[in-house]
Amino acid sequence: MMLKRPITWFIVFVFSILIFAVVTLYQFNQSYSRHAVRTQLSAWALAQMELETLEFRHELALYLHTQRQDRSALILKYDILWSRYDTFLRSSETEKLRQAFSATPLVKRAFQTIRRHEQAVLEGQRPRLQLLLGEMDTLLPALRDLMINNLTGPAAIKQREYLANQLKHIYLTVGLILVLLGYFSWRMFRDSLTQQKMAWMDSITQLPNRNYLLYALQKAASKHVIHTLLVIDIRRFKDINDLLGYEQGDQALAKIGQKLNSICSPYGYTCARLSGNRFAVLTTADGHYLSFFTQPLRDTLRHALDDIYPDIQLTVALGIAKSTDLDAALHKDPEVFANTLLNNADLALLKAKNASPSKDSIVVFKPKFEADARERRQLKDDLNALLLDESQDELSLVYQPIISSEPNKLSCEALIRWQHPTLGQVSPQLLIDVAEEAGLGQRLGTWILRQVYAAMNTEWQTINQHIDIAINLSDSFFSEALLSDVVNIFMHHPEQRKRLVFEITETMSIDDIGRFSLLMNQLRDIGVKLALDDFGTGWSSMAVLNHLSFDKVKIDRSFVEHMATVSRQQILVDTICYMSHQLGIRVVAEGVETQEQLLSLQQMGVDEFQGYYFSKPLSAMDFYAFCIDYLSRQNTFSLKN
Repeated sequence: MMLKRPITWFIVFVFSILIFAVVTLYQFNQSYSRHAVRTQLSAWALAQMELETLEFRHELALYLHTQRQDRSALILKYDILWSRYDTFLRSSETEKLRQAFSATPLVKRAFQTIRRHEQAVLEGQRPRLQLLLGEMDTLLPALRDLMINNLTGPAAIKQREYLANQLKHIYLTVGLILVLLGYFSWRMFRDSLTQQKMAWMDSITQLPNRNYLLYALQKAASKHVIHTLLVIDIRRFKDINDLLGYEQGDQALAKIGQKLNSICSPYGYTCARLSGNRFAVLTTADGHYLSFFTQPLRDTLRHALDDIYPDIQLTVALGIAKSTDLDAALHKDPEVFANTLLNNADLALLKAKNASPSKDSIVVFKPKFEADARERRQLKDDLNALLLDESQDELSLVYQPIISSEPNKLSCEALIRWQHPTLGQVSPQLLIDVAEEAGLGQRLGTWILRQVYAAMNTEWQTINQHIDIAINLSDSFFSEALLSDVVNIFMHHPEQRKRLVFEITETMSIDDIGRFSLLMNQLRDIGVKLALDDFGTGWSSMAVLNHLSFDKVKIDRSFVEHMATVSRQQILVDTICYMSHQLGIRVVAEGVETQEQLLSLQQMGVDEFQGYYFSKPLSAMDFYAFCIDYLSRQNTFSLKN
């Protein structure tokens, strides 16, 4: 759109100039044609008049010298000359000629001369004819001068000067046209360079962008050149924007781009910024040569990130796709080839990003990744259909008991299950990931809330006052819509909202502390409790507790699992319990599977316990039976001790 207007004006200008040039040339051609025709006509008319005058004079002289009596030839020449003079003086066709050269007085005098001697010519009076001959000799030089003036005289010179001026004017006009065309062409060239730069270059890093990378991929594919695409993601880069501001984030991107370009330039490799904190490198390396390049690339970026912001734990995830892994038939369509290779690199990068966020990771594309991606796409479509179908029976909730140290108190964690008709049991984490990727996280969370509400008002009606229900929230469901969903779903039983415990991961809470804190307070106002899940596994668990107030923290199962063998783990769990209790926060331990673990956790003061030692996840009816049995004993652990 930006280039459309200059091009339009340029086209209009060029056409205007061309029309002007055509009109100018046409006018010059008309002037030249008129001048040429007039010159030709005047030259012919005057030449004929002079010629016929000379022929009459010659015939007259011959008649006088030969003393012949036959006057027919003389009379014929006389009549022709008479007619010539009369036509010249009277004809409208010679009017401009008479005016242009002031020929009328001379021709009229010559005409009068021959008319005075008409009788002498007819009767052959030699004395008078001798006088006529003398007068003719006097007139002939003047007639000759008239002829010469027509072709070379001032009038002719004036006409030539006029034509020369016209030609000069045309040259100046054409020169001006060329100058203007050159100027506008330069403007168009400059604008096209700017537009090309905007279309092909990234403004922050000054590296080629995604469009240029696709062009380079298509070019390489059309030449059947073996190439490898590396897609790089700077993990946790969002922390720079959140903590330091977007200006600092842009500066960091520019530095990373410069470093990446310095690595690739010596090899002649193309590097580009795809989007956000994602970069790409197009190489011709393969096999061992590829590892010789990727390992130093990762290490160099690792050191660069440490130098840029040493206080922020940034890591590198790298996905690699090779052209040799693609079907050779795709070379026939370079565009499809380029998009497929980039998609493969993205799939490999996705696998790399699923690795531990505290370490750099490199993953090379495998055909299985594409099958996994197709499966995820199918799962997205199926999940969307299930959430729209109220009668579906593939999605369900199970509830894992959470034992409390308080008498007559029990909790559970609602866990989602998906029994797919063709894929079997779908992993809960995969289900959540698919829902988030498909934008279904909020709808799935609403569905879970409705299932919990239904259970509390059917199977669990008699035990609601004794139990809390913990629900894991996905990233997209923890939003302002969550508040309205809770209010609307529990509209008829608002007291049941006090039984809800929303579990939130650290990575969700640190993205926007201010917004998170506001939403937490709003949920508390309507009775909902909040728990920090997987405590201790992130980078800034202590910072989260410092900025936000939780009702519970859940110690990750990895700490509980290794308490017996790793003394440091036991010290960490003990420290977490002490610190949380000092802040008025209850502590829940996950993954309790042995009596030894339970006893150690009891000694540390853990408030609630969850794990297979007590029970696996149960259906709503089975959990109700578990609760009735547990509460009827009026104690917490005596049966397990």
